[in-house]
Amino acid sequence: MKAPRYKWQPTTAEIAAAAGMAPEEVERFDHNTSATPTPWAVEKAALSLSGLNEYPAANYRTLRDAASMVSGLDPEQIVPGAGADELILLCGRAFLDRGDTALATTPTYPLYEIATLQAGAVLQPVPASPPDFEFPVDDVVRAARDADLVWLCAPSNPIGNAVSDDAVDAVIAATDGLVVIDAAYAEFSGTDWSVRVARHHNVIVLRTLSKAYGIAGARVGYAMAHPDLIAAIDGIRPPGSISSVSVELGIAALENPQSMRATVATVQELREELTLSLASLGLRALPSQTNFVLCEVGARAASIAEQLMDEGLVVRKFPSDGPLANYLRFTVRTASAHTRLISALERYLP
Repeated sequence: MKAPRYKWQPTTAEIAAAAGMAPEEVERFDHNTSATPTPWAVEKAALSLSGLNEYPAANYRTLRDAASMVSGLDPEQIVPGAGADELILLCGRAFLDRGDTALATTPTYPLYEIATLQAGAVLQPVPASPPDFEFPVDDVVRAARDADLVWLCAPSNPIGNAVSDDAVDAVIAATDGLVVIDAAYAEFSGTDWSVRVARHHNVIVLRTLSKAYGIAGARVGYAMAHPDLIAAIDGIRPPGSISSVSVELGIAALENPQSMRATVATVQELREELTLSLASLGLRALPSQTNFVLCEVGARAASIAEQLMDEGLVVRKFPSDGPLANYLRFTVRTASAHTRLISALERYLP
């Protein structure tokens, strides 16, 4: 079976050119990244440039040590990757064989399907029901009994809802296969799944520095698991997929948790303000434990997204034949960006 390709929105430069504006006027409400540059990153990146003639240390021990300090796990229980995306693909390659079954709740992050199909395995969807798309724990537990791998996005993307500790524990207990917990948004929900790694041999937890830590462009993440699982991922990991510049940025981010916590606090405050503003327009925003808000807009959701893009406001729309056809997803940005978005929505909503 041919695996689908991940679909990207147009680049900021392309959108700016089409809208006749400067690139800095484009607001990316679709990427779930930080709205402002990380202040310390420029200096750290500049200091690392003198070594660009050499390859990075392929074992990434210094980055593992930094992640170890944050997680409380041993460095042998950690392997870095070029963002959580590379680690998702590596998990598919390392732990799925042709004909195996993986499962994921839907709607969810499309890379799980891509990683599954690239391995020749079959993805079994477990639908979450509208209008709230709550985690269908009983259905997942039943399906997990026969699964070789469970993709578990917690908190959920693109829904934004949390998955309870009890639900996660029930899924882990139900399967003899692997449970891959994609915790890309865990900082925003105050969730720490690393304790599951210490308790269970079949759990892999993925973290990223792209969201709360604000260095998405550096492409740094890490997986946490039993040393045997880490060795399996490490055995197929490209030897230098994380640049030496990104390594230094990743270490600096992990060693500066105060900056991350300040970002999370700001996002949480702005998220609530954005949710209230959307509600003032008569829209239903789903509760979020992430840095984005999923909102039910109606049958014109896709056309409204196109109108917003014409103004340089890029939001996440969804396939017309899927359960989120009437929804748009908005990344939490700045107060001024939110004002601009709400003003535009006022003009385009019925």
